[in-house]
Amino acid sequence: MHQHLQWWQDLVLWHSDQSSMILVTVVRADGSTPREVGATMLLRFDLQQKWQQSDTIGGGHLEFQAIEIAQAMLIGREQRTGFVERFNLSARLGQCCGGVMWLLFEKIQPIAQNTISDEFQLTACYQAWQTGQSVLRHISIDAASTWQVGAHSAVSMALEFDQTDTHWHWTQLIQPYAMSVMIFGAGHVGEAIVRCLLPIGVQITWVDNRDDIFPLDLMDQVHCISTDVPEAEITHFERTGAILILTHDHQLDLQLCFEALKPTQQPFAYVGMIGSKSKRAIFEKRMQARGYDHRQLQRLICPIGIEGIHSKQPAIIAVSVVAELLQIFDNKK
Repeated sequence: MHQHLQWWQDLVLWHSDQSSMILVTVVRADGSTPREVGATMLLRFDLQQKWQQSDTIGGGHLEFQAIEIAQAMLIGREQRTGFVERFNLSARLGQCCGGVMWLLFEKIQPIAQNTISDEFQLTACYQAWQTGQSVLRHISIDAASTWQVGAHSAVSMALEFDQTDTHWHWTQLIQPYAMSVMIFGAGHVGEAIVRCLLPIGVQITWVDNRDDIFPLDLMDQVHCISTDVPEAEITHFERTGAILILTHDHQLDLQLCFEALKPTQQPFAYVGMIGSKSKRAIFEKRMQARGYDHRQLQRLICPIGIEGIHSKQPAIIAVSVVAELLQIFDNKK
């Protein structure tokens, strides 16, 4: 499933700081393990020589030991710059999950020690990833990581690790976020949902018909649209995404429902509207009068959120709705 790739964002950001970094990646996992193959963390001493960590490979003794190795690589006590090490979580580390993990350690040198084209290549890959393209990383015992925009045909080899007595190589496809959400309404609930979605890695489009309604600290992280015709944005949104209708205007909510539930070969993955069962009943009557049939009306989720949570606090509504979205997208992976 999708995951929030903070390490990938920070790799591009830190790469311009002229400091060495250690990339630690789970390349194989047997049995019960705290993280999956492909989980990655990035480590460095920043410009003030303070320790920085981006993302996690599962915490516990495994991560502590990986950090010790990374620090040894950065200060020069460990001379190897790229290697794979096996960790028995039970015998070696005493962790109760008891599986076995193989970690790939790679030292990434400052830009000054690489070619300028490497920096341009990494930045270009990140920009392509932000627009929905996949990025392919390849590293072997003989060569450091290379990064390139990957064709969709490469998805079948998203994570590939081969190891023999004398050689190993690792291929990792960094895929765009799987979940995209278009949210209508920048009120308290809309803001709470956006803040709940951001840490898990979601492409968010946030729409409102009021100017200057979006919180300033979120405008750099979310695609915010102020428009007099919010319903028109639905026609440009990908059908694999989710629509959330949370506006302050019931008539606008209805217009958005008309647009989001129009007959189509590929319906949206999710169309949800905040409101009670009585609001839903009123909307169903209005939509039936416009010719919407039972099948189309069944696609509307209202009330929204997982069952058993009844609080109307925005932050709690947000947790409930995001949990419902995760269930929808997890089933589609």
